[in-house]
Amino acid sequence: MPPLLQEMELPTSRPNLADAPRIPLRRKFALVGAYARERLLRQVRAVAFITAYLALFQLFVLQAPILEFAQVALGILAVVVGLALFMEGLFLAIMPLGERCGLRLPARVGLGALVAFAAVLGLTATYAEPAIGFLKAQGSATLPWRAPLLYYLLNQGVPLTVGAVAAGVGLAVALGVFRSLRNWSLKPFLFTAIPLLLVLSGWAARDPRTAAIVGLAWDSGGVTTGPVTVPLLIALGVGVSRIAGRGDEPAGGLGVVTLASALPVMMVLLLGFALAPRFPLPGAADDFFAPARQAEAVRVVGGEAQLRELAAAHLPPAELAARFGDATETPPLPAGPRRFFPRAEVRTHVLGAAKAILPLAAVLLFALLVVVRDRLPHADEVALGLAFSLAGMLLFSYGMDRGLSSLGNQAGRTLPRAWETTERPDKAVAYRGVDESLLVRAARPDGTVAEYLPTADKSGPVFVPFHRERYDAAAGEYRWIPEEGPVAGDDAAWGYVLVLVFVFVMGVGATLAEPSLNALGITLEELTTGTYKRSFLILTVALGVGTGMAMGFGRILFAWPIVPLLAGSYALALVLTWFSDEEFAAIAWDSAGVTTGPITVPLVIAAGLGIGQRAGVAEAFGVVTMGSVFPIIAVLLSGFLVAARRKSLELDEEPGAAPLRRTAP
Repeated sequence: MPPLLQEMELPTSRPNLADAPRIPLRRKFALVGAYARERLLRQVRAVAFITAYLALFQLFVLQAPILEFAQVALGILAVVVGLALFMEGLFLAIMPLGERCGLRLPARVGLGALVAFAAVLGLTATYAEPAIGFLKAQGSATLPWRAPLLYYLLNQGVPLTVGAVAAGVGLAVALGVFRSLRNWSLKPFLFTAIPLLLVLSGWAARDPRTAAIVGLAWDSGGVTTGPVTVPLLIALGVGVSRIAGRGDEPAGGLGVVTLASALPVMMVLLLGFALAPRFPLPGAADDFFAPARQAEAVRVVGGEAQLRELAAAHLPPAELAARFGDATETPPLPAGPRRFFPRAEVRTHVLGAAKAILPLAAVLLFALLVVVRDRLPHADEVALGLAFSLAGMLLFSYGMDRGLSSLGNQAGRTLPRAWETTERPDKAVAYRGVDESLLVRAARPDGTVAEYLPTADKSGPVFVPFHRERYDAAAGEYRWIPEEGPVAGDDAAWGYVLVLVFVFVMGVGATLAEPSLNALGITLEELTTGTYKRSFLILTVALGVGTGMAMGFGRILFAWPIVPLLAGSYALALVLTWFSDEEFAAIAWDSAGVTTGPITVPLVIAAGLGIGQRAGVAEAFGVVTMGSVFPIIAVLLSGFLVAARRKSLELDEEPGAAPLRRTAP
């Protein structure tokens, strides 16, 4: 069994309870409490670095407050508890069922039925991925007039988007199973799939309607390879490898994760090509809300009510009333506990958790009980595990929606403070009794006139810049929002450097906290008989992720086109793959999948979208895929370095002399 499955501590055999010693009830509670505390601390370690890093950087470096702090804190707590419950349910129910099906099904059904089961398993596992919910949480971060098709795919069209991603994973798992049975190399798949995806991406970039979805398509591959899909696919791959007579190979289950990251990209791009003719070209907000284009706008946003709600958030009240009639007031936020747990929102999360977990469990149970005709092992544990999975998914989706997405988006929108002067609405001051006769006018060098409002504080008179759009003449009230200069000084270049260094450290730290990367390092260490050390792999992948994320944020900041970056990065990865061993190449490409965990993906994408909003970029996806391709390049390059060092050590050994002690990085 590969170390990735060993480290998950899957249940093997149940002890005979009749022979077990009786444990006092108090002792049982103590044992359960200690076990729960250990599981919670494991999730705290996974979440603590990246959330604390984002929050502290925003508070102390960028000197900006965290809005809705209580809500964000409650959301992060829900994420920690939800992930702990979800992972426990995964180990108790989903993973044992998946491993049992992977080991028994290949021997009981034909090739066609096995491939069909693999496809259905991959499809349903995608819906159970915790990070897949980020698509629903980040829909509001896109403006419909800048990228109509992208806005639709992230809002009303989310079911189509997730369905396309799931179909891609299902197809990838089917191909992976077929490849394992035929003992085919992974390299031909890579040299076929990656160039095809780059060609499709280049074709999509030529059309303004589909150009904005290229980053989303490539990022969707990172979303699919999380704590559900990866272990299930490896378990299935191990079972198929054993049937094919390769069960003792440590890399027997590798490669399918790479396919599961690539084919969703193709499916999302094809979906965009199919939908593009129905959507308008990107344009200005005035054109989007124009009465003559109302039918197109309704199609983009999903209905008249959604269009009116969107217009109320982006049009002045007078213009809103002229185009849509009398403006309706926004209903007040509920008070008390309902503010944090709105009934409609809770109902949505409950239904979402059920739709994510139950279909996957039904597929596994059907395959085990009906197709294989095997008994259900430890039915009570399976039932408890499913209950934990449902509760964990519910809490995680709520916490991601209320906490993680908000924190990441705030961090992204605050990052421009590093290089530009920004307003501070949190420090706004309302002056009452203001009359225009109090204003002082002054001439600027360019011939324009500036207006100031004389005010008084403890130190004496102060002249506050006066902006008429913030002046309510009827009430005699003026709202002043102070401005603060760039954190990094007047030179914008240092601000950009500060942000990119921040992103690099965030990528490295989040990767070092990823538990599945340690298991992949064990596999590589066994495969290379100790030459390539696990610690060296972890460091290499972490540096690759940090570099890739910095490159992805740089693309957003400087508006670099994504297709040339993808083409250059993946071309280098393919060249290095050509000269690498088969097993090592599979591990290098799979390393991209284990770096995109359920915490990293939502936070990184939310931060990218947040900074994209401030930078005026129509789409700000692509950070995850850049953070995935650079670890591949880093691991492949490190493989050549390790091989060269090993060869150098062999040449340095003299005949008859004591062999040198071989060490690896």
